[in-house]
Amino acid sequence: MKDIPIKLGLGILRILSWIPLPILNKIGSGLGIACYHILRSRRNVGLINLRLCFPDWSEEQRHELIKQHFKELFISGLAYGLIFYASADKLRRLIDIRGLENYNNIRGKEPVILLAPHFLALDIGANRLTLETPGYSVYSAQRSQYLTERIKEARLRFIKDGGGEIFSRQEGLRTIVRKMKQTMIPFYYLPDQDMDEKNSVYVPFFAHPTCATLETLPKLVQLTNAKIIPMATYREGNKYVVELSPAWENYPTGDVINDVTIMNRYIETMIMKQPTQYLWLHKRFKTQPNKPRGALYKN
Repeated sequence: MKDIPIKLGLGILRILSWIPLPILNKIGSGLGIACYHILRSRRNVGLINLRLCFPDWSEEQRHELIKQHFKELFISGLAYGLIFYASADKLRRLIDIRGLENYNNIRGKEPVILLAPHFLALDIGANRLTLETPGYSVYSAQRSQYLTERIKEARLRFIKDGGGEIFSRQEGLRTIVRKMKQTMIPFYYLPDQDMDEKNSVYVPFFAHPTCATLETLPKLVQLTNAKIIPMATYREGNKYVVELSPAWENYPTGDVINDVTIMNRYIETMIMKQPTQYLWLHKRFKTQPNKPRGALYKN
């Protein structure tokens, strides 16, 4: 009985997956504008993030970006039925890959970390990439076991026969490190959420000097000798594009603070290509030195 709302929601996503993207984009845009006005507390989280990151912008600029961000949020949300239900042919038709040669050049030769910041369509892009290569990723258990299993099935549907796996966040990274070294299958890594001070260092993110950022990336590279390929999924009109950048060289440097700063600065360049499509509604600066957690978002 408790799973009935989830089943209904997945049923709606199935129906939405049949609707052409131009129509979904118009519906999502309208819903986004409405929710920009209705969801004041969440809108204000985004505005605070922009004030911290872009203090030189006017309030009008920040409000306009967040308004467009709400539109992108609902556009990509309505398209999430593609992850669960779209055929491989449909995914190839609707989602292009740019820079696949950057991965193919080192495919099977070295372990690979796909560095994937929190763009709104990141799961759509990941699903498309699984048509080209199996991969490893991490999932968070949902309150509903039924929903957790459906998400796992959706992520694995094109890769389970090729050796791809997803691991619970509670398992840690030890298994993934071993698998990466044994198989050369890439690990899809999301680096940019505030996970409190544990395993984090304070480095700049845009203009804000103290962003609690996980120090996992340079440690993973040290453990696996992996190459890092940045990956972002952008919406471009009525299509999505997965963009794979060239692999980083001479990383890590051995200085953790410097290495995490390099990562954040690169993520900034990715964001500025499509700033309305980055996840601005997450409390990215919730953890701050010598302040109660969430202090920057009070009132």
